[in-house]
Amino acid sequence: MRPERPRPEIVRAFGDGNRPEAARVLVVHPGALPASQYAGLAQALPPGTGLYVVDLEQVPEYFRAALDSGRVTTSIDRLAARAAEELRARELLSRPWNLLGWSFGGVVGHALAGLLEAGERPGRLVLLDSIAPVPGYVQPEEAIGHDLTLPWFCMYLAAKRGGGPDALPAEFPDGAEGPDGRPDAALERVLRAGLDSGVLRPGTTLPGLRKVYDTYLDGLRRNNRLAAGHRPRPAGLPLVLLRPERGLLTTPDPLGWSVLGDDLSTGHTPGDHYSMLREPEALRRIAAAAAPEPVPAPG
Repeated sequence: MRPERPRPEIVRAFGDGNRPEAARVLVVHPGALPASQYAGLAQALPPGTGLYVVDLEQVPEYFRAALDSGRVTTSIDRLAARAAEELRARELLSRPWNLLGWSFGGVVGHALAGLLEAGERPGRLVLLDSIAPVPGYVQPEEAIGHDLTLPWFCMYLAAKRGGGPDALPAEFPDGAEGPDGRPDAALERVLRAGLDSGVLRPGTTLPGLRKVYDTYLDGLRRNNRLAAGHRPRPAGLPLVLLRPERGLLTTPDPLGWSVLGDDLSTGHTPGDHYSMLREPEALRRIAAAAAPEPVPAPG
């Protein structure tokens, strides 16, 4: 008889577990970058504020979809319900707390806030460069071309490999797609820049880079398909949208979130979509937006 596999650790704690917590920040993380990225945010939060990360990549049906051409067998509501189950099991839906969601994690976080009981709900939801799952922002798959996604991939690759903001191309003036619809010429440019800057290891080949890019695209397709099948409702709590200097989209509109809440405020951070999770000034601003007000001690 095979031993049972251990249950995946979906909720991860950061910070000093020996200190009593006066307040909490709970993060919904959609993967792409490792959850360890939030160690810097844990240090930026006020003393006595616990940080816990719901790592969606530890949910098998979500993680597998990025390895299966983006085919989805779950939904945003089911992911949110799984997060709520895990947080209740850890008894984390108490004390003053706020919810934080980066990128697609903000979409799942919004659904999570909407299904919690009155006594469990956060004070506010802080969205980090997250695109709302509403018409005009959920795109047909044929509209998601390489001209849009290749600059995102370059931001991701630089962050994943520890490169600086100028290590890889930010723009492709001649277009990322070739006459055949493939981005090979643009990927060759990324390959050269990556090797020159040290972001890519010596010996990295174009087929190898293309495979990494295709996997990245499958993750985008998965999230877009999940968003396309979702019917969000206003969560009834304050929303804070923080956008980096170089985000996913350049529109001045607050990425569709005004449709889902009247109490919406916006702000900006340094960095790009990925580096905002580690850039010190960005972390300071994120911590200021996310930190709840602790309840004063009696007497």
